[in-house]
Amino acid sequence: MFKNKSEEYLLDLFKDSNYIIKSYSKNDIIAIEGDTCTSIGLILDGNIDIKRMLGTKVIHVSSFGKGHIFGEVIAFSDVNLYPATVMSSTQSKIMFISKDNFIKFCTSHEDFLGMFLNDLSNKIFVLNKSITNLTFSSVRQKICNFLITEYKLQNSENIKLKITKEKIAESLGITRPSLSRELINMKDMGLIDYSRSHIKILDLEEIENILTE
Repeated sequence: MFKNKSEEYLLDLFKDSNYIIKSYSKNDIIAIEGDTCTSIGLILDGNIDIKRMLGTKVIHVSSFGKGHIFGEVIAFSDVNLYPATVMSSTQSKIMFISKDNFIKFCTSHEDFLGMFLNDLSNKIFVLNKSITNLTFSSVRQKICNFLITEYKLQNSENIKLKITKEKIAESLGITRPSLSRELINMKDMGLIDYSRSHIKILDLEEIENILTE
């Protein structure tokens, strides 16, 4: 929501609200799956990861950076428990606002409320994307679904990777080596080309066909 806004701007925006600010080091746990969520977090600086720990398997759910809000869906739900673990992936600083104070702030700042609802809608879209990915069984199908989704979002066959390949693998529920092997296979088949930060779709029609196999 506020990725281009300074910390000073955010502190001034919420100057009439009660909040606390906490600092975290890289890999610090912000909240553990099952913890009660009674406040909304606003990232003033740094980045966080949302991850599910399933035994020895780690599934990357999403990542958020400076200016993003998290915990709002959980705090306002009937079961206000974190469904995943929140970790600081860098040095970070986070503002926490209680649910009641957040409601008061929204009612007196209509512009913010509109931005908040838009951000919430985008997060629901991302969640639906993750759920859709679970319906695909093969590694290739999972990758193809990821590519088609990003192609539509970025409106380009030259897809910029916004997170690392390790986090992409976690979000798809596969291992990093499995992702690398399949990307190599798909490149050899002439479906894609890729670099460290981009994947270029070379045969969109065939990638779409793979999802219906």
